[in-house]
Amino acid sequence: MEDITIRRAKAVDLPEVTKLWKEMMDYHLSLDIRFSLAPGNDEAYLEYLHSILENYDYSIFVAESKTAQRLAGYAIVMILSNPPIFSLPRYGFIAEMAVTESLQREGVGKRLWEHVRRWFHRRGTTVIQLNVSPLNKKGYNFWKKVGCTEFLHIMWHDIPKNP
Repeated sequence: MEDITIRRAKAVDLPEVTKLWKEMMDYHLSLDIRFSLAPGNDEAYLEYLHSILENYDYSIFVAESKTAQRLAGYAIVMILSNPPIFSLPRYGFIAEMAVTESLQREGVGKRLWEHVRRWFHRRGTTVIQLNVSPLNKKGYNFWKKVGCTEFLHIMWHDIPKNP
């Protein structure tokens, strides 16, 4: 996709990133009710984006489509620290990555991935982790295709009202 530019997000991009996030969350909610959001989630998410925009260990990248004159996708990435008991002191973490549905399978996700991977590499990280819902087959297949392998499984347990 030649008309796509990957760049760091600016404050002016954050409302559109919030719309892309909402699209992604609606998709996840269609897969699993546990992705339900609290009232006022748009405002809270926008505040979150503003809070991490200038953090050195975080970055928000956007995929901008020149043809469509809108954002095609985004990624939120961060560098996290392991407790000192592990040999790997720091690792990259992809908190979110989404491409608007109308532009999926057009190479936008791959371009975002390559940009994110270079960003982590420049900061000296050698490992990237991320979470993907097992019900999100599109996401799971994308991550496998770019070379990610399974590492951990996140488990969930609902505590009964009368345990």
